[in-house]
Amino acid sequence: MPTVAENQVLALLAKEWDYTGPPGILDISDVVAALPLAPSETLEALKTLYASGLIDMNKLESSAFLTPGGYDVARDNGETHSKP
Repeated sequence: MPTVAENQVLALLAKEWDYTGPPGILDISDVVAALPLAPSETLEALKTLYASGLIDMNKLESSAFLTPGGYDVARDNGETHSKP
């Protein structure tokens, strides 16, 4: 079960997925800036989500995006939004 910080990361990436389409790609710096968490806490959440297969990253590890399984977890937690 994801932590509060991990759920916040999943929710942010799910929102990006919903508004721009799959897979909801965001720069790591944008994720850190958007969340009300310490940068170290956000980076730890990203690392844990990556290790569990809920998110993936580009080769340079500068961007993160949801896997379909990560989107399902965000959806199951009520963290997805329909486009306006």
